[in-house]
Amino acid sequence: MKRNTASISALTQYVNLERLTFLVDGVFAITMTLLVLELRPPEEGTVDLSQSLLAMMPRLYIYLIAFYSIANHWVVHQRMFRHITSVDTALLWLTMIGLLFITLIPASTAIVGRFPSEKLAVACFSINSFFQALTTWAFWSHVLKQHKQFAANSDPHVLRITAQVWLIIAVGWLVSIFLGFISVSVAYVTWIVWPNLVAVWGNYKRRQLIEK
Repeated sequence: MKRNTASISALTQYVNLERLTFLVDGVFAITMTLLVLELRPPEEGTVDLSQSLLAMMPRLYIYLIAFYSIANHWVVHQRMFRHITSVDTALLWLTMIGLLFITLIPASTAIVGRFPSEKLAVACFSINSFFQALTTWAFWSHVLKQHKQFAANSDPHVLRITAQVWLIIAVGWLVSIFLGFISVSVAYVTWIVWPNLVAVWGNYKRRQLIEK
């Protein structure tokens, strides 16, 4: 009886890893496509093409930031998911929650593109990115706790660095929320500089592990 119960539990907890990665790839592709729909000239307030193109510059800037953010998340997902050998229900839902915030990037991008100098608009983008990074940190923290089950072929030290990277990135996005209310320009800079600095630090720590 115990064996049957264990078998039923294992079946209900089973997650097809290949189907999950296909779903993630599809969501990223659709999100990147939707992102470009907001990149259009303003319908009012301009009299010729040159003025329209100039008025588009704030939208173009935030579009490039958002596109880079989505692309970077996809690249990181592809690289790091090779460590994953199995997924349970908790990791499945953490992935879904992460995708929720990914799909909200076009909406938050549209808000900033429409009101590029508004502090509240900047905060919307930072808040969404913060929760996405926080969810990714929670995912890798869960993997680290049971690495023998979820990442059986990976060094737990590498998984720990990955979790630390996402936690530090999440803290940076949290700080950018408050920075945006002080200076919109400073918040824009932190969106690019902070995640890349943390990524460089993470790569450096991983190289140190390899060299040992």
